[in-house]
Amino acid sequence: MSSETAARTSPPATVAPAPRGGRISRAIYRLLGFFHRAAESGWGGRAVAAWAYLQASVVPGPTDAVIFPLALADPRRAFRLATFAVVGAVLGGLTAYAIGVGFVAGWGAGFLEMLGISPAAALEANRALFERRGWILVLLSTVSPLSSKLVCIAAGAFGLPLWHFLPALAAGRAIRNYTIATVLRLAGPTLLARLARRAGISDRDPPRVVPARAG
Repeated sequence: MSSETAARTSPPATVAPAPRGGRISRAIYRLLGFFHRAAESGWGGRAVAAWAYLQASVVPGPTDAVIFPLALADPRRAFRLATFAVVGAVLGGLTAYAIGVGFVAGWGAGFLEMLGISPAAALEANRALFERRGWILVLLSTVSPLSSKLVCIAAGAFGLPLWHFLPALAAGRAIRNYTIATVLRLAGPTLLARLARRAGISDRDPPRVVPARAG
């Protein structure tokens, strides 16, 4: 068979499809580039502390929404960002505790009476529990799905002593944030390298500005 005949009968060459998830990985890598620049800038730590404070006091939302992407984008700064998160979360927890104290001392008692609940009986029924195990509830709320914000408000309302409340809050927040920082400091570079390979980008440098692909 001649080469011309073989060329006509051979199947056409197929073009290998682009790696699955390449576009998504590339978009995530661009987003991490933004977070990397934020982590390097002066406001990265303040942003982590501000969100941690707001989320621990009055604003609903995921606890690790800011520290996680910032620390993943720049694992070298993970522990520094975790320190900002601990400080912000402890201050936010103290604010929630003060809200609980004010609730009982101010309009909270009248609100309970409107519902037909004796505030003295309601508080006394829970005060003993918080005095015995309140610090455990506070500690667990910082590292579990329990709402730390509501537990801190309840701790203030039910009279958990501040010297029990504050160490448990600080210890729990430190355990949570420094655990996240340790995981991202150790695994972050590997995760970034894998993401860069999936996106078709050199992983020699941390994510910064990813040029748009031609075409």
